[in-house]
Amino acid sequence: MKELMIDFITSLDGHASAEGWPGLWGYWDPEYLAWLDEQPDAELLMGATTYRLMSGMAAGERPDGGSDEFRDEDQNAADSLTAATKYVVSSTLDEPLAWANTTLVRGDPVEAVRALKHDGDGQVRTIGSLSLCRTLLTAGVVDRFRVVMFPVITGVTGA
Repeated sequence: MKELMIDFITSLDGHASAEGWPGLWGYWDPEYLAWLDEQPDAELLMGATTYRLMSGMAAGERPDGGSDEFRDEDQNAADSLTAATKYVVSSTLDEPLAWANTTLVRGDPVEAVRALKHDGDGQVRTIGSLSLCRTLLTAGVVDRFRVVMFPVITGVTGA
């Protein structure tokens, strides 16, 4: 059975929203990148808003507030995300999805995640998708919860 881990990425003041998010606030330092490389491979789970942001970044688009150019670190991260198996829970997106290795999941997200967890071994991790994460936490299907906090204060809280 697969394990579901909620990855919650935030600033010191609790900003975790996709709106105005500049992509890890520019913190592509060697220590963080090495930590990412040490993490086990996982299938990725996200909602439509996160899919739109991340697939755009993988295609070379810069989010508002991000750097003006696509750096090598950005490209490496985008390539890793593109290569990963991804599931997008959405009632607003239509197939086919443009981002490689992405499956659209319709219907009840809790039931879909329960089915996904029972299909094989390994780990499923969320990327962003606060509303989806809240739903999964409330339903009790989350096995682990991990917080990554970046050392910035954005002046914007919550999401």
